Amino acid sequence: MALQKFRARTVSAMLALAAMGGGTALAQGTEAAPVAIAPMTDAEATQFVAANKKVTEVANKMTLELQAATSEDEAAAVQAKAEQQITAAIQTEGITPKRYTEIIQLAETDEATLAKLRAEFGS
Repeated sequence: MALQKFRARTVSAMLALAAMGGGTALAQGTEAAPVAIAPMTDAEATQFVAANKKVTEVANKMTLELQAATSEDEAAAVQAKAEQQITAAIQTEGITPKRYTEIIQLAETDEATLAKLRAEFGS
């Protein structure tokens, strides 16, 4: 039962990690001033979409491996491996994990960025 709960938490954390770009998102206090994020370029949109496809593949594969884990140690090792592979997948496409996370944040708040990414995903 404890392993199942650990797996569920780890799967959730891994998917959040994938969405946030390899665990590079920095925690910000509620009192921190918002940081301006540079607009996304067309080249970054292409890089982001390619990276996102790879991140999704890694997350899906690691979710299956995590579900097959028989101990918390094994599950933790799968999660660590996923973090490394997600970071590598992002960097392989020529974008930093930090910028990947920034683009996610932009897409959440800027309709033009979201529209550009949707168009890029569709092409």
